[in-house]
Amino acid sequence: MVKLNKIQQESREPAGRGCSFAVLNYHRVMPMHTFWNEQVLDVGVFEQQLLQLKRFFRVLSLEQALQLAAEGNVPANAVVITIDDGFADCYDHIFPLLQRYQLPATFFISTQGLQQGYLWENQIANAILQAPAEVTMLKLQERQFASNGKTERHRSIVAITDLIKYHPMAQRNQLIGDLIAQTGEPHMHHEFVTAEQLKQMAAAGMTIGAHTVHHPILALESAETAQKEIAQSKAILEQLLAQPVHYFAYPNGKFAVDFSDEHVTQVQDSGFVAAFCTDWGQARPTQECRFRLRRFTPWDRNPWFFSLRLALHIVAERYSIKFLKEWVGTHGN
Repeated sequence: MVKLNKIQQESREPAGRGCSFAVLNYHRVMPMHTFWNEQVLDVGVFEQQLLQLKRFFRVLSLEQALQLAAEGNVPANAVVITIDDGFADCYDHIFPLLQRYQLPATFFISTQGLQQGYLWENQIANAILQAPAEVTMLKLQERQFASNGKTERHRSIVAITDLIKYHPMAQRNQLIGDLIAQTGEPHMHHEFVTAEQLKQMAAAGMTIGAHTVHHPILALESAETAQKEIAQSKAILEQLLAQPVHYFAYPNGKFAVDFSDEHVTQVQDSGFVAAFCTDWGQARPTQECRFRLRRFTPWDRNPWFFSLRLALHIVAERYSIKFLKEWVGTHGN
């Protein structure tokens, strides 16, 4: 295993082209008929993306990429695969395909899902989908959401999730309670990777990182709560896996919106080696804060367009081509 001592030291290398790499930020991969969210990729599309990555890019483990960046030797076409949250499709669909094509990846896990089998957003989805047919309208915070058909319910899941997400955890739970009062208590399924599955993934060479306990917006919580969310997720995973957990991803992940410099310091003080946001760009660990590394959204439905956009993204970032950066960003879905 590559040692982490060089990664943890601040590099004295000048800003160079061999010090950055692209980090793909996946969330969900599922059969097409089961989803309605733009952040979810069809299993077949995801497999085609992996084939493109295998053919045209150099896929590195996160540890390898950080080590090579510290040395200034990152290949021009280097890519790191990351998956946030830890839902069941990580094990059911993503992990088997990664193994089939012998590709490494990092999974950032919200540990409440390991303990109860789902996260807060699953409560919202199940409450709306399982609501009685006579429930045709839902009301939250003086807003109305249609629930009089399958399409309307899917749209309402996305809208209500976005609404509830940007509240502190205590108020978030209250709003979910208000929703369930209108829909009835949902039957919750196990929708998260299990502890044993996570152990199997780690044993097979996948990197496991932390993603807080309850997946809150850290900027909306007290400093004490945020620190607990960060540190406890690390401790839970380390106890489960019996190995260090070096990497962290901020929930939602927009700097100055979802987290701040205060949380960067908390992550660093908790003993992490590097951390990732969802802000657009290349990860440049020797040129910027290693606890605010950028990522790239791979939600393209066309595998060839995915490869083109990723290649152009790498070129644009590597040579600071402004108009190309703007094009890649505006064609992000």
